[in-house]
Amino acid sequence: MPPVPAIEPVHAPALQAENVSKAFISGHQRTQVLNDFSLSIDAGELTLISGPSGCGKSTLLAILSGLQKVDAGRVLALGSELGQLDMRALERFRLQHTGFVFQGFNLFPALSAFEQVELPLNYMGLSREEAHWRTQQSLEEVGLAHRMRLRPSELSGGEKQRVAIARALAKQPELLFADEPTSALDAANGQIIIDILHRIAHTHGTTVLCVSHDPRLVVHADRVLAMEDGRILSDRRNHAADIDSKENPA
Repeated sequence: MPPVPAIEPVHAPALQAENVSKAFISGHQRTQVLNDFSLSIDAGELTLISGPSGCGKSTLLAILSGLQKVDAGRVLALGSELGQLDMRALERFRLQHTGFVFQGFNLFPALSAFEQVELPLNYMGLSREEAHWRTQQSLEEVGLAHRMRLRPSELSGGEKQRVAIARALAKQPELLFADEPTSALDAANGQIIIDILHRIAHTHGTTVLCVSHDPRLVVHADRVLAMEDGRILSDRRNHAADIDSKENPA
């Protein structure tokens, strides 16, 4: 008998938007941002959504992360339909499975870098020893072990963003959302952040979804989605990112 061909395992997408619609109302004006929009994001990749301001990319990120509800359609994250979760369950899902990195860093002025990273871990039910270990490891991974006792006022913009990434990374999330993570930084610090996000996707198996119009991110992303007027104009795979991760493993 001929050999039975091996069956390739079927991996469900990490994120899915199915026929999603979203509009915002201001006074008497209604602005339709997404209309019957569908998209699947694969696990363990750095996916970049690029496009001009107002094209809907940040709204899409907020919807896929559960920060905003849809008007129609459904969103699945790690197999869970976010629209079916009540507020408490949704907050728990975000705490346990997601990390966020924003343009404005979102750090507490009175806390040291170490305290910033450790804070969300205290809400996850980890032991003090585990929380300390994860915090230390994450700050080392972003190159800030020597700066961990400093407060935001004592850190550069690039260092603040690295603290924000370490805070997300310490949770060991399956999903990491980054909204314009390099736009407030100079060229050198922006490149450091891009390299870290790329490494997180390829060494931790984290699904990293990044919204940005920084052209340098295009080279490092596994997949690049160009948006305009609430729809995907192009969707392409970047083989250069795959080659780079194989030639330069972290």
